[in-house]
Amino acid sequence: MILLQKYFCLRKFGTALLLVISLMQALYGQMDSTLASQDSLVVKDQTFTIDDFFGHILTHHPLVRRANLFDDLAFQDLRMARGMLDPIAQSDFAIKDYKGTRYYQTWDSRLKIPMWFPIDLEVGYERNNGNFLNPEQQNTEDGLVYAGFSIPIGRGLFIDQRRAAIRQARLMQDLAEADQVKEINKLLFDAAKSYWDWYYAYQEYEIISEIEDAALLRYNGVVRQVINGDVAPFDSLKAFINYQERDNQRLQAQLDLENARLAVSVFLWAGTEEEETNVLPLELAENTWPVLGESEAVNIEVLAALQELAMEAHPELQKITAKFQQTEIDRRLALEFLKPQIDLKYNFLSETVSELRPSNGNGNGNGNDQPFFFNDYTAGVQFYFPLFLRKERGKLAQTNIKLEQLYFEQSYQRQLIANGVLTTYNTLENLAEIIDQQTRMVDYYSQLLNGELRKFEFGESSIFLINTRETELLDARIKLLKLQTQREKTNAELYYEAGVPNLSLTATDTDGIE
Repeated sequence: MILLQKYFCLRKFGTALLLVISLMQALYGQMDSTLASQDSLVVKDQTFTIDDFFGHILTHHPLVRRANLFDDLAFQDLRMARGMLDPIAQSDFAIKDYKGTRYYQTWDSRLKIPMWFPIDLEVGYERNNGNFLNPEQQNTEDGLVYAGFSIPIGRGLFIDQRRAAIRQARLMQDLAEADQVKEINKLLFDAAKSYWDWYYAYQEYEIISEIEDAALLRYNGVVRQVINGDVAPFDSLKAFINYQERDNQRLQAQLDLENARLAVSVFLWAGTEEEETNVLPLELAENTWPVLGESEAVNIEVLAALQELAMEAHPELQKITAKFQQTEIDRRLALEFLKPQIDLKYNFLSETVSELRPSNGNGNGNGNDQPFFFNDYTAGVQFYFPLFLRKERGKLAQTNIKLEQLYFEQSYQRQLIANGVLTTYNTLENLAEIIDQQTRMVDYYSQLLNGELRKFEFGESSIFLINTRETELLDARIKLLKLQTQREKTNAELYYEAGVPNLSLTATDTDGIE
């Protein structure tokens, strides 16, 4: 009986387990179909330009979307700093009864309104009673209404901590913008290098495939010549070995191309309609290829404009400028703390709100011919001054040292940026000259190969010489391709060194992407 019960229990458990597994499979199947619909990037005309690439990154990449939130964070910092000027409502109530005796009952409600200028306005209502009430707290049966202000006439008159905090929070927005440009530029620069690595791998594969096809065609021709008795069988072996070498090179180029495509796919993302924060990685479709557009020559006028822009709006220099201004605010605040603290406080008192107005000299108003400020009031003066000022003088010395450090850092960064722009420009100019020479070299090697092929047709050359000329042409074409991709990387590096937002490329939307 017990065995039967265990059997039925296991059977029920197994049925439930199978049901759970079926549901999970259905769920994962649905997720896989969703991911499969977004795991490739389909581009019109089967081309994917660098502008389309950058536009897609600026629209969908999670790091770009993260960088775009820097402004929101800075705004929230400013909002928190402005909270120091928020009106404050406060109410204090206390009561004590002991053995049937009301010792005291106090109630004080007030509204305090901080101002941008060093004045705090205050209005409130106070009502106290009891048998053992402190004489200072005694007032009328209906309570007292008071209104007044407090103002510092020493420390805090020109600047205080709340005004300094708000001004520094405003400067945090400049820091956020600089960080945003810096992070996006770094991402785009890395993406540009990956894109041109992909272009190099794609073109290298095309070149080697073209050479392999020529080697296979040549091998078939040599075989026919061997059959006809025009050449020795040994030549067919040389031609076959050359074809095998080209095939091995093609396989290696194919592997490099696949890896380069994966490296580009790291920068491709797509958002989902369900949640704005949910993003999915994409992969390049197999029928897409990179394009080498017509890059504009960077002349001396463009260099001068980039240098001027770098000295004015480079993210690193903008950050240092903002830090300069923040530290200058700290220095002003530290200077303010060298003054003695003298705070004045004054409150008008009245049993009713209507009496809180000046006398008109005819016995009306507050019912007293005395001036309003000297009738029914509380006032006070608070004085505070540390005799040695060691803390305050130390704070001031610290801010002066920080300003000096920022000055040295700014000088170094300006020189570093200027040298980076000029060095990259010189490299770009040198690459342009080398590319022109290498282009002519490719043409020369192509002429040599064509001449060698014609000589071979007349029996005046050999497979060895043809392979040699072909290898020289292949090396020259690969070298030219490497120089061209290096030029494009250096061009992106020039705008990156100058700190130009988005590397001067227009943040186009993904119009070419379906």
